[in-house]
Order: sequence, then structure tokens, then C-alpha cells
Amino acid sequence: QLYDYSDQRFDWIPSVADGFPTALIKETIDGTEFWTAEVNLKQGVEWSDGVELTTADFVFVVDTVLDMGLSGNWGSVVDATHLARVEALDPYKLKVFFNTMDADGQPLTPGLAVWQFGLAFMPILPKHYWEPIVAEAMQAGESEEQIKALFAVVPDNEPTSGGFVFSRWEPGAFYENAAATNYFRDGATVIEYDDGSYQEVNAKFGPTVTYYGEATGQKILEYEVGPHAEAQIFSIYGNQDAAILALANGDIDYVFNPLGLNKGFEDRVNSTPDLDVISNASNGVRYLGFNVRKAPMNIKAFRQAVATVIDKEFVTQTILQDAAIPVYAMVPVGNGFWHNAAVPQIGKGLTRGERIEAAVALLKGAGFTYEEEPSISEDGNFVEVQGKGLRMPDGELVPAMELIAPSAGYDPMRSTFAIWIERWVNDIGIPVRAKLTGFNVIIDVLFADNVAEDLDMWMLGWGLSLYPDYLENFFNSANAPENEGGFNWGGYSNPEFDTLSTSLLSATDIGVAKEIVDQLQAFLADELPYVTLFTTPILDTYRPSRLEFPYTSSLGGIQNLNGLQQEVLIK
Repeated sequence: QLYDYSDQRFDWIPSVADGFPTALIKETIDGTEFWTAEVNLKQGVEWSDGVELTTADFVFVVDTVLDMGLSGNWGSVVDATHLARVEALDPYKLKVFFNTMDADGQPLTPGLAVWQFGLAFMPILPKHYWEPIVAEAMQAGESEEQIKALFAVVPDNEPTSGGFVFSRWEPGAFYENAAATNYFRDGATVIEYDDGSYQEVNAKFGPTVTYYGEATGQKILEYEVGPHAEAQIFSIYGNQDAAILALANGDIDYVFNPLGLNKGFEDRVNSTPDLDVISNASNGVRYLGFNVRKAPMNIKAFRQAVATVIDKEFVTQTILQDAAIPVYAMVPVGNGFWHNAAVPQIGKGLTRGERIEAAVALLKGAGFTYEEEPSISEDGNFVEVQGKGLRMPDGELVPAMELIAPSAGYDPMRSTFAIWIERWVNDIGIPVRAKLTGFNVIIDVLFADNVAEDLDMWMLGWGLSLYPDYLENFFNSANAPENEGGFNWGGYSNPEFDTLSTSLLSATDIGVAKEIVDQLQAFLADELPYVTLFTTPILDTYRPSRLEFPYTSSLGGIQNLNGLQQEVLIK
């Protein structure tokens, strides 16, 4: 990609870009006004097959996304509303053209989410490999068939640009990567200073470069980029139990898991000589989502009533023994700059009886009625009689609903939450059944053509980006499947939120963006298209006598940094 985040501090730094882009300016070309900027690429960056990476690769990827109308993550980083086109001025100089007006004639500005943390983070792929594949896929029929044909391709022998290249694979057992002989960062030295400076020494691309300061004061980080090993073997295990046993036996040196080490294995690892456990904050959140197109989930008071009876602290602290952390905002607390700690925290601190009373009051205040209201025990600790005959404001009985959630085999924490949520909402007369199922089954439901009709509630999680433009991606009505497509599976639609979240895409100043993000978090914590539930510390475990990481403290943990594969030293 053109730009990346620096280690630990997450500064915006060049990757294959040569320095920072020019400032955005307005420019009129053939009678049409655009926002434009130019970017230089490093000369001499090669794909693993020896072909040089140039601006043609970047332009090819952008053109493919725009021409085929790719959505999902591709549509997020190549925003067709804002981006008009990109041009290769020469093999090492790009020019980007952003629209100054949308289709309705409203002004547009390519903000941080669209440009610096959007298009500039787009994955660049090798044109010489993918061009014939894309051309063939575009002969597959209508647009949907073309996209399916493209995404079905297995990219055998695809050239890559990292420190390792794929070498062999034994399905179900292991795969192996070999060190790349021409990785463009191999041998580079990275230094960070306490004055905020980032410095990189890479003789392949000229003199030392320094950003964000004068490289003065104490060095707080210094390491040499590798790879520092001839090959890596990734052994594949059916579960964490088997992986931890292999680690303890010395068969492997690091356990790589996107969910981190299960808390239940921490004691076993700590009792094993020569193993370390590292804990880091997670940049992720598990949540309960509502299909707000359907009654009664389209009523805010109903969603707030459900949130009120969910005792996050009880599940995380008592049931899960502090293995999880309650969450009330859509930006996790670990993402400190962007997190809003002042959002509404519905239900927090209430006893069981107070939760029931508050939830019933919310429902009745919105026009719901009971044949028999819930009855609470004298000590206020449990419900003696569940609510019965709950009717919606229009007089219709609240329909039976389904909550789909991951099974214990995939995530025991989410399955535990689902079981308790089923119990608590049934206490107040809401007929919900938890269906614990496979992760892929849930994904299939969310991406199905009939999601608007068939979906009720679901429980999943997000691993999130540092820049929180996902607040727009997940909840703006334009990103509902029935519109342009996207990740707003619940169909949340609120004109006020749409306007506010769209303004985030045009924010060019970090301070302004921060104010908008704070407002969006507060909005969502009240409106509750999601009830955020919990996050977990990310636990990494490894053998320090064999591996030396340049650092171990980082948001999301070592696993979020792909195991620091190019940086780790082998002792």
C-alpha cells in the first residue's frame, strides 16, 4: 500500500510511497472541477518475481474496483462517490482525482477517511498477474457473475511484496513460507524518538528519512527489518488445546490466533518454563445486532429495553471470571484517542430488579402492553414470573424471534452471552430463542439476498481499523444491502445519523474528525442498532529463548501485527 502505520505510535508514514502526497487542490480539467493530489512511488520496489512495482499496478487495481463495482472492503477504500479516477503520470508518479460534487450537486471534500486512511491504504496488486484474470472474469455475464468469478480465483503463484513468499502447503497439517530475496524493506533500520520522530534508514532508497520531528532525544524503539529466518513453518492445529500442547512440548515457538490465547490456557502457559504470555488491549468489539427494518426491533425503546436487561458486568466478571471487559461505545477503549468514554451506558450499575423495572417502563412508555407483567422477587434478585402476552403499540403480539450467535466451539464467550440474553429478554416477555451455530452459517445469513426479511438478531464481532470511519460503513443507510450494499446488515436508517456520519468522510482535520466521532459514538449508544457487549484482552504466548520481538506492547497484540514475521529475531 502507499502508506501505513508506524510501530506502536501509529503515525501515518510512507510505505511504497516516496514521501508524503502534495496538498489537495481544486483543479478544473476539460470543464470539470476536481480535487487533485500527486504522490511519488519509491523506485526499485519489486514484486517477488522480480517485476518492478509501478504506478500502473495502483491504477489497475483502482480501475478494476470502479469498473466492476466491487463492494465490501474494496468499496470502502476505493470510494466511488468521492473518487473519480487515478492516473499514472509516469511509472513513479500518481495523480488522484476526487469529485468536488456528488450526483445531487452537493459539495464533496475527500477527507481523511476517503484519502489518507482510505485510498492511501488500498492494497496494491501486481497488474501483470491479475490483468488477464480480471479480463476473463469480466466475460462471465452480468456484474454479479463477474464478481463471483473473480473472487473464486485461487491465485496460484501470485507475486507478492512482503518479506516471505509462499512455498508449500500440506492441507490440514502445515504450510511453509520462504524468505523473499528482494523484499524492499529488508535491512532497513527503524528508529522512533521520544520527541515524536519516526526515522527509517534504507540505503536502497537514498538518504535517511525522518518524519514528525527532528530525531532528537531518547530512542524509544530501534530495530532492523528482516526477514531474519530462511523459512517459516505454520503448523495447523484443530484447537487451542492441541496448539498449547505443541508449544509446551517445544514443537512450535509461537501460537498465532486472531482471537488471542483463550484465558483458560493462561495458567497452563504460565506454569510451563520458558513460555511468556503478553496481554494487550484489543481493537475490537463483540456485539448484539438488530434488524431494525422489522417490528418491534424498529422501535428504539425496545432496543433500549433489551440493552437494559443485559448485565454485561455480571457475565464478564462473574461468569467469565474477568476474561472479558464490558463495552458501551463502538470505538474500544484501547483505541484511546478516538474512544468516547462519555457515551450513555444504558443499564450499567442497576440491580436485577432495577433492570426489569426500567425495561418494563421503557416498553410501556413506548406503547407496549402486557397481559401479565414480570414479577420480581422480594429481594429484587430474580424474576419469579416471566412477563406474558407482550403486545406492540399496534396491538399485535410481539413475534417469536431468533438470536443467531457463534457456538461454544468457536467462541465460548459469545455463546455464553447469547444464552444469558435469551433468559433475560424472555423474563420481560420478549420471546427470543438463541440459536448457537457455526460462524460461516451466520455470515451466510448476513450476506443472503433475503437478509432484510429473515434476519432478527445476531451476535458477531468486529476487528476494527484505527481510524474509525467504520462508524459510517456499519450504520449509514447507504451501506445497507438493499441500497448500494455494505456492512449495515441490520438496515439501520436515521437521516440525522446519515448526515453526521457522511460529514466524517469529508473531515480533513483530525480535531474536527474527533468531534464527529465522539458524537457518532454517543448517538449509537442511545439509538442502539447494536448493543455493544464486550471486548477481550489479546493474549499472545511465545518462547522467549527462541524468539526476540522488537517490542511486545501494541494495540491488538502481536497477532494483529501478523506475528511481526519480518521483524522477529530467531535466537
